[in-house]
Amino acid sequence: SDLSRKLGLSLPMQAGKGYSVTQSQPIELPTICSIFVEARVAVTPMGDQLRFGGTMEIAGINDRINPRRVLGILKSIPKYYPKFKIEDFDGIAPWQGMRPCSPDGLPYLGRSAIKRNLIIATGHAMMGLSLAPVTGEIVGAVVDGEPPSIDITMLNPDRYAAIKKAS
Repeated sequence: SDLSRKLGLSLPMQAGKGYSVTQSQPIELPTICSIFVEARVAVTPMGDQLRFGGTMEIAGINDRINPRRVLGILKSIPKYYPKFKIEDFDGIAPWQGMRPCSPDGLPYLGRSAIKRNLIIATGHAMMGLSLAPVTGEIVGAVVDGEPPSIDITMLNPDRYAAIKKAS
């Protein structure tokens, strides 16, 4: 990113696009989040709304909607929630958004050795919301100078710095 380059950091990142559709006052409203494992679709109840989201499209940074990706999400819904029909989502605009993805699929998490006053927590890809609580806990520990509750060696934000220097 422009910011990491300005700071002299090597944080390779790629955008991974995801899609979702959100229905207000759905015919069925589960009370807990779930995942359609085979379809790779996340189900998130939010008040009186229900969101179905998924996919990971590596296609550069753009705001175009890929109808095939959205249809894949919609086709999965009746398989898990038989009360729903694909037509129930007619007129609902799909949403798309970019997720920050590192080359190895692991987030960047920890204090940069290159910029000691900088703590980095990014690149969580599809797991950003799910990992937010533990990420916050780890960032808090790093800020306080305490050891994190888990080993974050593999998440070192400087792990690509040596590769950049060698090339």
